[in-house]
Amino acid sequence: MPNTQLVPIYLFSKESPKGEMFKFPGGKESDKYKQMLEDGWVTTPAKLDLPQEMKTGVTVEQASEAHPEDLKKLLESYGFIVLTPEQLKAEAVKMAEVAMDIENFSDEDLIAEAERRGLKESKQAEGLEGEHDLDVLYAQFEENPESLTKAEHVVLGNSLYSLGLRENMKEDTLIEKIKAAMNGAE
Repeated sequence: MPNTQLVPIYLFSKESPKGEMFKFPGGKESDKYKQMLEDGWVTTPAKLDLPQEMKTGVTVEQASEAHPEDLKKLLESYGFIVLTPEQLKAEAVKMAEVAMDIENFSDEDLIAEAERRGLKESKQAEGLEGEHDLDVLYAQFEENPESLTKAEHVVLGNSLYSLGLRENMKEDTLIEKIKAAMNGAE
């Protein structure tokens, strides 16, 4: 299944030395992205073939005594992007929000993330129910709770007591919840 996620990429050209953001389906693998590179767009302004001798008319002494806003304007007039740390962070957050559109994730990625977070039981844990006799797991838990794996704790707690346990929980938490359920059942 081809990647249709729109990935924002900043590109630069002689006509646009300050750069422009484009959104490509599939990012750098996109045919449109590759075509723009062939048409002369580059990924960094350093690759632009701009005149090397750009005399500013400002000496080092004048620059060191200049007001920061004046220096900023001067740099921007040469095509540089000048941001404060706060502005840079805000831009990064804005770009991350654009790139993280949940509609662009595949079903497989969403299922894997749900399993990783313990929101959906993994196939491994589902298969354990048939492999283990709950009476054996119960006896083993009573003898030594730490001898069970997390997946076995989840199966035991959810099958016998409907505790809603997940594998992303700490083992100590799983054991305490099962013990509490056992004590409440007696």
